[in-house]
Amino acid sequence: MFLFISFFFNLFHPLLSVSFTNIREAKGSLYVAVYNSEADFMKEEKVCFKKIFPVTTTGSINLEIPDVKPGIYAVSCFHDLNKNGKLDTNILGIPSEPYGFSNNARPKFRAPKWTEAKFEVKASGSHIAIRLEKW
Repeated sequence: MFLFISFFFNLFHPLLSVSFTNIREAKGSLYVAVYNSEADFMKEEKVCFKKIFPVTTTGSINLEIPDVKPGIYAVSCFHDLNKNGKLDTNILGIPSEPYGFSNNARPKFRAPKWTEAKFEVKASGSHIAIRLEKW
């Protein structure tokens, strides 16, 4: 019965499940941003979902985002190790804290493009995994 109710609920309220992997330090906060259009991608004020949560374990952390409409999305994230509220970079602008994008898009010397990070959330929901890495 529970399985039926859970399945029925997900038909009308899709869930996006995201696993963040390769977390090496149990400190700081994980900043997660979900975008739903190419025009808004990587614009902080244009996120359709944002979550900041403490990192208290190493390895993997799972995040479930309820009520995500079926469509095309992209996710960006970073592990704010020193809790200063931003992704720290070196003198060349290269990130010095772990970060990641959907599809594990990691081009060198630039941020990924929408086409590299986009994925589809289906009516039944979707699961993605993002590996956090330093540059």
